[in-house]
Amino acid sequence: MRTALYRATCLAAALSAALFVPLALAQAPRASAPSSAPASGALPGANAPVAVVDVTYILDNYARLKHDTDAFKKDMENAEAALKKERDAIAKKAELLKTYKPGTPEFKKTEEEITKADSDWKLKVNRQKGDFAERDAKNFLSAYQALSQQVKLYAERNNISLVLRFNGARPDPANPQAVQMELSKMVMYYDKSVDITDPILAEMNRAAAVAAPPRGPAAPQRR
Repeated sequence: MRTALYRATCLAAALSAALFVPLALAQAPRASAPSSAPASGALPGANAPVAVVDVTYILDNYARLKHDTDAFKKDMENAEAALKKERDAIAKKAELLKTYKPGTPEFKKTEEEITKADSDWKLKVNRQKGDFAERDAKNFLSAYQALSQQVKLYAERNNISLVLRFNGARPDPANPQAVQMELSKMVMYYDKSVDITDPILAEMNRAAAVAAPPRGPAAPQRR
């Protein structure tokens, strides 16, 4: 019984790390482009055969994804608080069990209740982990689909034949993984005039603002 309760306690303590594993890591400031900006009035990438877009930077700064992520974190915190409350109730009942003599009806009844509550609690933890992971994935997939659609529209309007994704973050030399990613980059050089990251992000955030529900006391409350 003590072992089961100890495992349950550990699960609750680890829930914060287990429930939320973001699909896009926060990105360092983008490195400055290796060449000059496009001529005044010219759209980035216009009439160029190839353009580049910093996908990670856009996802880190996309207003709709930020909103969804904030709501996700709040709901996760509420779920953690509820699970902790249930875990504390199980622990309290385990303390009550110590006051009963083993083998008595009260002891057996309380022990059965603790065993069932502990099992139900662990099932709930696993179910919520799955639900939150699925929700997190859907948030990022929706953002990526919005990005893909915006890139397509921009490329078609500006006669761009091919758009490549790249990462403009400055690599951290103290991070082996970041160095490895830098060495495996597909895009080794690009001209600032073909970087369409900023106009794509601006258009996505404008669309998110238009699609967002109005604020104010008259706005209906979502549940």
